[in-house]
Amino acid sequence: MRKVKPRVRLMRKTLSDSQGLQISCLATGFYPRHINLTLFRDGQPVDDDQITGGEILPNGDGTYQMRKSLMISEEKLREEHKYNCSMKHLNLDNKLDITFDVAESDPGSSTQSVVFSVLVFMCVVVFIITVLIVWRKRQAAGRGSETSQNKYYPTPSSASNEK
Repeated sequence: MRKVKPRVRLMRKTLSDSQGLQISCLATGFYPRHINLTLFRDGQPVDDDQITGGEILPNGDGTYQMRKSLMISEEKLREEHKYNCSMKHLNLDNKLDITFDVAESDPGSSTQSVVFSVLVFMCVVVFIITVLIVWRKRQAAGRGSETSQNKYYPTPSSASNEK
């Protein structure tokens, strides 16, 4: 019998208008179809009426996937509960437990701040390079005009030679 181990992804999504957070546990790419995926809060299974998803769905490659999601209100977030995703599959020797760190900053916003910081840094570098180029051109132009002035105005030594 063919067996394929599941791959697990934890996802989090900040809900609009500060309504809290949605955490999801996705097991995908597994075969055979049977899998046990459970979300825990402080070591206790979360009631099924609080969980969305849970259906086993086919992937295009003959394997399966399952996702379970839980909405966590702002109030529950302040209570600092510990959330886990536990998975048991025929192809795993032991169950796989993964902990959600809901106190951690949103990974999406972290990525956005890195991108923003890099863009700001690049703009500053371009600005500095532009200022340096303009400054050097002005200095070169200033030296060029002094040289040209010497060509058109006689110096005291050349004036005495002409007499």
